[in-house]
Amino acid sequence: MPAESEWRELISCRPSSLSLTYVGQGPRVSKESLIVYFCFAYGVNLEHVRSPCLGDKFSSMHGQKGVLGYLESQENFPFTVQGIVPDIVINPHAFPSRQTPGQLLEASLGKGIALGGGEKYATPFSTLSVDAILKQLHGRGFSRWGNERVYNGRTGEMVHSLIFMGPTFYQRLIHMAEDKVKFRNTGPVHPLTRQPVADRKRFGGIKFGEMERDCLIAHGAAANLHERLFTLSDSSQMHICGKCKNMANVIQRSAPGGKIRGPFCRFCESVEDIVKVDVPYGAKLLCQELFSMGISLKFDTEIC
Repeated sequence: MPAESEWRELISCRPSSLSLTYVGQGPRVSKESLIVYFCFAYGVNLEHVRSPCLGDKFSSMHGQKGVLGYLESQENFPFTVQGIVPDIVINPHAFPSRQTPGQLLEASLGKGIALGGGEKYATPFSTLSVDAILKQLHGRGFSRWGNERVYNGRTGEMVHSLIFMGPTFYQRLIHMAEDKVKFRNTGPVHPLTRQPVADRKRFGGIKFGEMERDCLIAHGAAANLHERLFTLSDSSQMHICGKCKNMANVIQRSAPGGKIRGPFCRFCESVEDIVKVDVPYGAKLLCQELFSMGISLKFDTEIC
């Protein structure tokens, strides 16, 4: 094990993007021998550059968060008469629902200042009016709201609608698609419900909720829906008595030839007219829990 002086020398000359890890025993105090031991623990952090990819999350300073949905080369992006190409194109429908007009005002004010206008006091405690921002833009040759003409990057044709462009600070969030990639064929299931666990770190399943179910219903993909929600989830079987329509139990009972194990209806005291049906284990568990509370469910069966 290296001496403490060697570790101090190693730590002092390490780069800022790399740290070392060592966990071991050094001198410490022992009651029997009074020998001094001490411990070291160092962490390792590795850095690497990631380019933005589809699914990465970004946000402005006003809470306008969103994920990257489309990547395009710069020559295909729309451009202005001055040749300015935007870095990010966002949907204008994001502003009314999130009620963030401050980002538009900040971009308008920054646009006027970048074109040579005077700096303004724009803290949350300021009284800067919208008219002052619009007047500044109008004095720089733009429309009152800062909209301007842009041209199609692919064809060079003028876009008929006026487009607003302005400087805005966007930050990249830690939620990246590369860290959220998840896949699973088979894996651990919950011991109670026998459904796949829901944690990515435990190699759990991907949640298939009600809205995903509605999409498959709308597409008419009944076989895929049955596979997702039943075959690959918690498929199970249970026995139903055709006479009393109660659930039959699989028990070991005495018979003339000895003990046999099979389905048996305790209500009818019979093994006749018992059918086996495929049900989700969650439904079977619910039936058993209700039965423990004194509530008996009856099932109607049909031959498919």
